[in-house]
Amino acid sequence: MKLYKSIFILSSVLMLTACTGCDEKKNEDTKVVVTQVEKPKATQDMQNYDLSDTLTIAGHKYEFTITRRPDNSQPKIKVESGGDYHENQIHLVIKSKSDGSVFLDKEFTKEYFASIVPADFIRKSLLLGIVYDYDKADDHSKFYFAASVGDPEDDEMLFPIKMTISPSGSINIEKDNLIDEVPDDGGMTTIDPSEDQG
Repeated sequence: MKLYKSIFILSSVLMLTACTGCDEKKNEDTKVVVTQVEKPKATQDMQNYDLSDTLTIAGHKYEFTITRRPDNSQPKIKVESGGDYHENQIHLVIKSKSDGSVFLDKEFTKEYFASIVPADFIRKSLLLGIVYDYDKADDHSKFYFAASVGDPEDDEMLFPIKMTISPSGSINIEKDNLIDEVPDDGGMTTIDPSEDQG
């Protein structure tokens, strides 16, 4: 029994001695590594824009205005390229130049185009823009607009849309298959998202 007590006491003394040496050595060898934790990126807004022009459609003069603003009341959108964005709202107003009467006053969001844009694509996209399609300016039979839904960080992820408004006020939307570039404020190139498999 004395032997076990002696071994225990000796072991305890050795451990204390060893630990004391370790502490001193640790203090000499310890390096402080400071890592910066990256703050999460704030939700971004696309730049506001205001466009306006005067057109003659079906023999009548009209003025249109288009405004794009972020909609902070909607849930943020994580786009395909990884950024977080507030959704956009685009307000289109068309007025008669002769008497100022309102021909059309409509707020657009990307959901308006959900019938033609694939659901998996629209879920990770924003309504990027609506502009007048000046390529059709010589045709005065109706209003021709170009809209785009896509990723503001990747100009190849864009769904181009033709939007025509008849003199009676009816709106028709369809995918624009005939253009390489959608006329917008960024000059983005286009692809069909359903064909983009990497």
